[in-house]
Amino acid sequence: DLSKHDVMWQQHWNWLRGQAPVATTGDIQTLAKALTSEAEPERLNAAYTLGAIGEPATDTLIQALTSDNDYARRVSAYGLSLIGEPAVDTLQKALTHQNDEVRAHAAFALGDMGAQAENATTTLAQTLKDASPWVRHHAVEALGTIASNADVSVPALSQALTHDEDAQVRYNAAYALACFGTDAAEAVPALTQALNDPNRYVSGHAITALRRIRTPQAVDTLLHWMETTRWCPVTTKESTF
Repeated sequence: DLSKHDVMWQQHWNWLRGQAPVATTGDIQTLAKALTSEAEPERLNAAYTLGAIGEPATDTLIQALTSDNDYARRVSAYGLSLIGEPAVDTLQKALTHQNDEVRAHAAFALGDMGAQAENATTTLAQTLKDASPWVRHHAVEALGTIASNADVSVPALSQALTHDEDAQVRYNAAYALACFGTDAAEAVPALTQALNDPNRYVSGHAITALRRIRTPQAVDTLLHWMETTRWCPVTTKESTF
């Protein structure tokens, strides 16, 4: 029953339209308890309602994010992303939490804010050294969706693209660089290297990024790659995908 998620759908619709959340009111303590409900619709609606309440609900959602309750941790990130800029500082602090899941959800929430989280780019760039691949997945993606402070973000993403051992991190890093367009011109050497990544999805996103950057160096790189590529070196009859 989609109506069970009515609060969530309304806020998602506004997000897709680029509009601010619909402000609302509610009893924060009651909503906080609902974050731990075993019923997913109740948890989601509570999180999005708290997010729509705004800054007064920040502490409640942060407490849920850093709690021991798996249900509350996940949905609280949605609410915090809805609050936007007022929650940025506390989410940056959560990026250093001892729990991997907390750090990953904090990075996700910052990325979901887009440009509102511009002040978090330096912290997110540092998070690309996190020991957890899951945290790094979200951090590189967040830098791409925020797409600000290229002087900090682009070198960090280039490093992740060429040196991270996790293919999903490299995949996300290439796609994140594409979000910067011409501002990621400095990343062309790293993207050139990524064209030969053993993971074909990494190389595919590197192509997308080079197309978006579109400087003469990026175009020359793509033309050279097209001239020399006659077949996919990692595709065989045993591995067709």
